[in-house]
Amino acid sequence: MRALAFGLAIAMLPLAAGADTIFLKSGGELSGRIVSRTAATVEIDVGGGQIGVATSTILRIEEGRSTLHEYQDRAGRIAPGDVEGWVALAAWASSIGLGAQATEAYHRALHAAPNDPRANAGVGNVQVGGRWVTEDEGYRAQGYVRFEGEWISPAEHEAILRERALEVQQERVHQAEAKAHEAQVRAEEAEARLAEAEAQKADAQAASEGLPLWYGWGAGPVSWSNDSIARQPMVQQHPLVTPR
Repeated sequence: MRALAFGLAIAMLPLAAGADTIFLKSGGELSGRIVSRTAATVEIDVGGGQIGVATSTILRIEEGRSTLHEYQDRAGRIAPGDVEGWVALAAWASSIGLGAQATEAYHRALHAAPNDPRANAGVGNVQVGGRWVTEDEGYRAQGYVRFEGEWISPAEHEAILRERALEVQQERVHQAEAKAHEAQVRAEEAEARLAEAEAQKADAQAASEGLPLWYGWGAGPVSWSNDSIARQPMVQQHPLVTPR
């Protein structure tokens, strides 16, 4: 904001002939009317507002007579009820870029004549039903709705609300679909982990029983030890029978 104020002040230099001028060490200048000074800062009114300048940044100050001085002198010579005088002063102030002072003069005119059309227009009032009201009151009287800093018609307001409600609904559907997909992926991952755990459990159980992992899955061993073969009983020969 300070930088913006400095930019505005510098932009107004051509309108401030004869004003108090502050020359800065950086090479810039500020022109207007000095309103106060302290050991630390100098306050200068540039017409659009007051700016505080640190004395440590000031090279020198040249005092002169600014348009603000002229405005104050003219205002001091106008009677409180002189509507024409205040309107003329406001028009002059506006023509040389003193917007704040022009508004002030228009308000002084309105204080003396509340229905003066020039003063009302000067401060932004509008006429509704033969009565001067503020711009906001005029929009409200016409049924407009203030929405996000702007005046719009009720139809426009409803259309915007419908569009935004639809966007919200679509976003909720999208989020629900994303959550459902995420839940399905997690379920599939859980099933895969369970199947893997059951397979590992079966392998461990088979190993603990001393059976080869392939037992029961295919052909068995191709040879056996003698101890594992059942012996056949021997045929006893009759002693009286002489073998031929």
